[in-house]
Amino acid sequence: MINGTEQFGPPTGRVTGADHFLTDGTRAVLRVTRCRQCGSSWFPARAQCCTCASRDVAEELTTTEGTAYASTVVQIGPRQFRPPYVLSYVDVDGVRLLAHTTTTSALAPGTPVALRLAEIGADQDGPMYSYAVSPTTEEVNP
Repeated sequence: MINGTEQFGPPTGRVTGADHFLTDGTRAVLRVTRCRQCGSSWFPARAQCCTCASRDVAEELTTTEGTAYASTVVQIGPRQFRPPYVLSYVDVDGVRLLAHTTTTSALAPGTPVALRLAEIGADQDGPMYSYAVSPTTEEVNP
């Protein structure tokens, strides 16, 4: 376990991807797989390495911070996600993943981000939550 993640637990409520991350109610950490044979890392966590097919893998938790790789504003999407919304590929502790972003503008590549528990949409049954990223600086694309 990464230092400082002892207070993190499973998310509660109406959460998408709840098996793939832990939260302290604000911040989030991801469950990733690291292969002991080839060193590859994967998200979401899995029982077998997708690079070398080894089953000698360990589930680990990431830190709460990463870096934006690429980002886009989705103009047309599912009604529940209230377009337009931002999706970003982010690098966190050796894995690249796609996450909702809490900004209204795309993030510039290299923008430092923090993993958060955030509302990613809503429908007639109420809000839906999941892990998302927020910039830790004001670097966004115009």
